[in-house]
Amino acid sequence: MNHALHPSPHQRNAMHQQPTILDHISWLHRFQGYFDPGHAVWAAQKLLEGLAPSQDSQSAARIDLATGLLRQALVMNPCDPNVRGLLGQLLPMTGSSPDFHAWFEALPQDASGLTMEQAHPLIEQCGDDPEHLEQILTTSPASLVHFLGLSKFWQWGEKERFVRWAERFTQGPYGPATAPLLAWATWKSGDETLTLELLNQGPESFLSLNLKAELALHEGRTDTARMFWLRSLAWEPHQPHLRYRLWELDQPKADPALVEKSKVHIGFYTFNKLATTLRTLESLLASNIGPSQITLLNNGSTAFTSEELDSAVQTLAQGRPVTIIHLPVNIGAPAARNWLFTLPETQEADYLAYLDDDVLLPRDWLACYLQDFQLFLKAVVVGPKGVNPGDIRTIQYVYRYFQETGDKTIRCTNNAPLFMDLGQFDYRRPCLSVMGCCHLFDLKKWNRLGVPSFDIRFSPSQVDDLEHNIQIWKAGGQAVYDGRVAVVSTSHDQRRAPKDAAWDAHVLGNHIKMEHKFTERELAVIDRESRGVDQAFWQDEVFGKGS
Repeated sequence: MNHALHPSPHQRNAMHQQPTILDHISWLHRFQGYFDPGHAVWAAQKLLEGLAPSQDSQSAARIDLATGLLRQALVMNPCDPNVRGLLGQLLPMTGSSPDFHAWFEALPQDASGLTMEQAHPLIEQCGDDPEHLEQILTTSPASLVHFLGLSKFWQWGEKERFVRWAERFTQGPYGPATAPLLAWATWKSGDETLTLELLNQGPESFLSLNLKAELALHEGRTDTARMFWLRSLAWEPHQPHLRYRLWELDQPKADPALVEKSKVHIGFYTFNKLATTLRTLESLLASNIGPSQITLLNNGSTAFTSEELDSAVQTLAQGRPVTIIHLPVNIGAPAARNWLFTLPETQEADYLAYLDDDVLLPRDWLACYLQDFQLFLKAVVVGPKGVNPGDIRTIQYVYRYFQETGDKTIRCTNNAPLFMDLGQFDYRRPCLSVMGCCHLFDLKKWNRLGVPSFDIRFSPSQVDDLEHNIQIWKAGGQAVYDGRVAVVSTSHDQRRAPKDAAWDAHVLGNHIKMEHKFTERELAVIDRESRGVDQAFWQDEVFGKGS
């Protein structure tokens, strides 16, 4: 069913009203998928603040959501005594599934008595040094410290160390309770054998049921996946991302024929990254792009000659036409995109894809994007789920919204609300902005709405994608996130990137430029529109049909 995805007048009026704390936390939960445990405690406390001992529906809903967030936080870190204590106080006040109560009662007691406030500083001593972290884990017997250390190895993508310490941890008292979460890490590392071993060690929880659904979906058993997700919702009802996932199950698969009959121009540019660029081109050619035309813009590279790039591309392409444009100087990312936009190949196309020169693409990325334009009729741009490189895939970038706007003020939501990839971002939704490493534009809508080109004042890079997406909303278009498309962005891994004061200053400067391009009223309207379209999609399409 096609939807223009504009909120109804009733929904628009509701959005003008001051949101309640329940509305705010519910939206944050839907935005983040899962809260990290510390943030879940904060959210639960906000929900419980100022509650009178009454039985009105709003108070009951706040207590119910607070309890659900704490249940999730405890399953995601069973070693946390803070969460366990708060949850123990709330459980008599609200209902939880019998399966959760059985899981809760089976938890062991941590004899160390450490709190999160005491354990976190121990882990932070290691900085970004995995060897130092291993030394800390060797000297501390506390389960909480070991669990936090495992999370750190996961975040860094350190599979070998993660597996080694996970094997030790699962032999301890908290091993069974944490095994399903650890199994998600091994699943994202590609180790299905170890994933199944860990999954079978632990008692059933929403995490184990969701992973079983993921395994079934991977094998094409959609009915089994649906069954596990529904059981997961019975175990833990407050999982909005599962409503999206269930909605996705009812949607038709992206048709590869869309690629064959669509006129697409794919453009990307590079500066001094020969090997990385060739790896991106190899990934692109291995994906299903049909007859799409490809143009590579050499943005004034000095690390290799034009002849070297021409020869390497010709060898890799094996007869597939790839146009190469050599520029004598580096004109920056915004100008490079504008150059590609003006090419005859683009003007003759219906869609334009911009790629960074450091991405690895899934095979069906283009078919998924083209399908998105059929569903989201006002979409001008669609973008992917960005994941970090490394032996354990983690979240790098999903979707963004405004967090705060004002006079020369723009604050956006976190581009990676939680580093763990637990399937909580594997769906589609309208949003303010998407990642620019692999995004597709509908050129007819771009031209019809008069969307401006990329602003060269943001050269050489940074903030230009975000600002351009804001311009799309200002012009009356929309941006759509497609979490079915997982793109590895190999050169933008910020997990342990060295600090560069000059680069940070450049990014800050570009952000200030962006803040001065929009009036306070324009930002407020764009915020209301982007959130309103997102809310309408959730209420009318996802939750309305999946509840």
